[in-house]
Amino acid sequence: MSGLPGTAPANDPRNTASYRAARNLAIGLGVLMVLAFLVVVVTLVTRVLGHGSAASGSPGSPSIDQLPAGSRITDMKVDSGHVVLRIHTDQGEEVRIIDDASGRVVSRIVAPAK
Repeated sequence: MSGLPGTAPANDPRNTASYRAARNLAIGLGVLMVLAFLVVVVTLVTRVLGHGSAASGSPGSPSIDQLPAGSRITDMKVDSGHVVLRIHTDQGEEVRIIDDASGRVVSRIVAPAK
């Protein structure tokens, strides 16, 4: 009966359990590779289009630091790549040290009002 279409001979290596397991493993790894490739493509597209999280911030774009309402800058000094701001607020005096390349607040010192 081995001559019938759709039947395989008894000694065919494709009928063994190890062959089926290896074939299923290869298919599974192929699917994982496709999924990993899709994750990489989606990540690249979202970063290029600028839809990343605002907290991460790109290295080239400066951050925006909002002063509290009613506060004013009383003194400003520039020193070795940093801007030092002295700010008078309703709660007291504050000093902010800002990196001039990134715009990120490096340090913040708050002195409460007397």
